[in-house]
Amino acid sequence: MKVSELMDPKGVLLYAKIDNSADALGILVELQEGIGVITNGNAYYNAVSQRETFGGTTAIGGGIALPHASNAPGISALLLRRGVDWGAPDGQPVDLVFMIAVPPKSESLHLQILARLVNLLGRRDLVEALRTASNPQRFVELIAKTENACFAD
Repeated sequence: MKVSELMDPKGVLLYAKIDNSADALGILVELQEGIGVITNGNAYYNAVSQRETFGGTTAIGGGIALPHASNAPGISALLLRRGVDWGAPDGQPVDLVFMIAVPPKSESLHLQILARLVNLLGRRDLVEALRTASNPQRFVELIAKTENACFAD
């Protein structure tokens, strides 16, 4: 499954002025609700927050975090004007966040999406382009273009 196919430009917010990870998670949940991925935002927010608190940070370094929990498949994204502390292993503030939702008991799909997203975000040119995307449509297009060039499916 392609990461870009799980994204909708309506689920992307660019250059948000948010001061902490809890507020970022709340905005991402609202974005997921807005594109119809989540039906119970409060429950999903609590699940993601619990994952962050007890499962360890989802920050992967380089200013990127990938919070996730079980639900219908979908990905929302948030680009912050200024990075926030997310407990990243490299100590860098996070300014690029992708919230991943996958159906319950779909561990292989979850791992596939997570691995593909980490692979894509390991490409410095893509991350730099995402950080300067002019609009949500372009943000998703950049991911799709890179994904199509890198993967056969």
